[in-house]
Amino acid sequence: MILSTFRPTFLPDLMYFWQMSQCQIAIFADHLPFSKGARINRSAPLNTPEDVLTIPVQHEASENQIFKRKVVEQTFWKQKHVKTLRHLFHNFPFAEYYLPEIEDLYSTDFVYLGDLLFELHLKLVKWLHLPLQIYRSSKLDFKGDASRLVGDWCKQFQCEAYMAAEQTFRKQWIDARVLKAQNIRTLLFAPLPHSTFLENYARKSILHFILQFGPEAGYILKQYSRKQRKEYSP
Repeated sequence: MILSTFRPTFLPDLMYFWQMSQCQIAIFADHLPFSKGARINRSAPLNTPEDVLTIPVQHEASENQIFKRKVVEQTFWKQKHVKTLRHLFHNFPFAEYYLPEIEDLYSTDFVYLGDLLFELHLKLVKWLHLPLQIYRSSKLDFKGDASRLVGDWCKQFQCEAYMAAEQTFRKQWIDARVLKAQNIRTLLFAPLPHSTFLENYARKSILHFILQFGPEAGYILKQYSRKQRKEYSP
C-alpha cells in the first residue's frame, strides 16, 4: 500500500491525476495554508492557456487554512463558470454525460472552499475509475511536523511506502530519513511517459481529458502507467 499527499487544486491538470493514480491512499491536504496566486482556487487551462476559471474566496487573515477559507457567496461567479464550461465543451463527446454533474455541484451552497474542492475531487476520481481512497487531512490529526504527520498517516492506513515528487524529498519538505527510521519506504512518482498523445493533455485540466474520452479516460492513464517503482535515497 502506497500513500501520497496532494494539495487541493481546482480542476487540476492531467499530471496531478497521473501521480494520484500511482497510490492507493491519497491524503487531500486541505489543512495547508491558502496561498494567494496558487492554483488552489484557480483551474489549470481548460483548453487554451487563457481559458482559466477562478473561485473567488473571502480574504480573512485569521482563517488561512484551505478548509477554513470561505468562498464568495454571490452566485455571479458560479453562473460565469457554468456558462464558460458549456461554451468550451458543448461539442465534446461526453459533455452531456458529465457537465450536468458539474453544474449540480455549482448549484450546491458550499460555504468553504475545502468542501467544494473535495467533492469535486471525489467526482473526478470516480469518473477516472481510480482504485484509491481519499481522506481529508482536516479530518485527521494534522498538527505538527509534516514528516511526522506523513509517518503517522502511513501507520494509520497501514501503508508501507510514501510516494512523492523528487523535490519534496530534495528540499526536505518531507524528510525521507524520518520515514525510513520508521521502516516506511520513500518512492518517487513515475514521470509521464514520452508520448505525444499524453503530452498534448498533460498541462490542461483533467476535465478536458475526461470530456474527450469519457469512461476510457482512466483506462488510458492505466495503460501508460509504469509498474517499476524508483526508490528515493537521501
